[in-house]
Amino acid sequence: MSLDASRIRCFGGASRLWAGYCSPFKSDEFDKKSFIPLSGWPISLDDLKIYYKQAAKMLGISYKKFYSKDYFQDTFNGISFKEFNREDSFLSESVFQVSNVKNRDLGQRYKKDFETSLNTDIIFHSTVTKLNLNSSGKYIQSTSVADLNGNKATIKAKIFVLACGALENPRILLASNDHYEDGIGNGSGFVDSCFMSHPSVANVGEIHKSSPDQCIDEKIYNDDYIVHFEMSPKQRSKQKVLRHILSISQYRDLTNPSTYISGRVFTEFDKLVDSFNFVSSVKKTACRINGKYSSKLWNLTIGLEQPPRLSNNLRLHTTNDILGVPKINMHWDDISEIEKNTVIKSVEAMACELGALNTGRIRFKNELLTGESYKINDPVNHHIGTTRMADSFKTGVVDKDCKVFGISNLYIAGSSVFTTSSMVNPTYTIIAMSIRLGCYLKSKLNGVL
Repeated sequence: MSLDASRIRCFGGASRLWAGYCSPFKSDEFDKKSFIPLSGWPISLDDLKIYYKQAAKMLGISYKKFYSKDYFQDTFNGISFKEFNREDSFLSESVFQVSNVKNRDLGQRYKKDFETSLNTDIIFHSTVTKLNLNSSGKYIQSTSVADLNGNKATIKAKIFVLACGALENPRILLASNDHYEDGIGNGSGFVDSCFMSHPSVANVGEIHKSSPDQCIDEKIYNDDYIVHFEMSPKQRSKQKVLRHILSISQYRDLTNPSTYISGRVFTEFDKLVDSFNFVSSVKKTACRINGKYSSKLWNLTIGLEQPPRLSNNLRLHTTNDILGVPKINMHWDDISEIEKNTVIKSVEAMACELGALNTGRIRFKNELLTGESYKINDPVNHHIGTTRMADSFKTGVVDKDCKVFGISNLYIAGSSVFTTSSMVNPTYTIIAMSIRLGCYLKSKLNGVL
């Protein structure tokens, strides 16, 4: 997990970095589960639906598409595994849409709106260094800011929204310790705790399909509309596992240019030769003219939800940055037993589905059997948790309206407030929850609430 590569300081923030993959949470993810400690949100999917729709419109995607069965005829993976479209399947879908670069770069897209706004001021080249409480410790009266040239200022407001990401949000709260020794909003010690990401477990298995190869015309499927699979909610509850993605990708053989560019032609030479089929190779090469070839051999990778764990946390470092703010240390523990169990159970579920349909089998890779697959240097860098939403200050930092417990005018936006992490990319939900918070604060300022 990199603390540098996954953050960017610019107007628009992380919207300049993300790949545009969008998918909403599922309804059962907001429920409390006996096998996941600290699970259960104080809101439900119904509280977010209207904002998910608005976020979809902003990002140029279709909200309805997330809930249709079109993916079995409009996506490459759906067409390749169309036999999974049946009642009582062991698997359910994980549908993603990709927002294009023009729509997902929010800083660039809304820059002119901010420039022409009559009630918005943007201050560049400045960093919040501390939140300043009033004498009672119940109200933020100002925030301290500084720049790299040594200039400092104090900004006052009626309401403050901390929206700096799941690493910086807890850092600022902990560093603002003039009134409370443990920082702001940290009465129960949950500021900086329950950090989560989305580790990807590679080298899990291979899918060997028995159904015929096929060339899928590029006019049929849409690369911005993607489906992966996971255990059905019923199976997840029965097996007591986390959400996950059964991420499937075709095995890149000797006909694929990347095999040579990546050097796999040397590291996997024997396997590449063993799997080579001349007739199939000719078909694949011909198919590239106007389509994509769906073959019999697929790689399987598991993308994981992480449970909220107190042992995964951030702590203030003993050294300060150039502005005098303490740096952070990350403590991110090994993959937990429930995460490992989710990997095994999810692969078994796909194997059961293929077996029930008599359309293929799965071979576990040696890396999974020996435990090497779990030695992860996480490439995803999704920062989640650390100022979690809860019913009370005893188990979290903010309430259902994203207000910090015990502070009357401080709110937090972003994935740091997520109670649980899901396994979908967080930005779509961040946008939906930010719109929800904005609507709430607008009503509050207008005296409606």
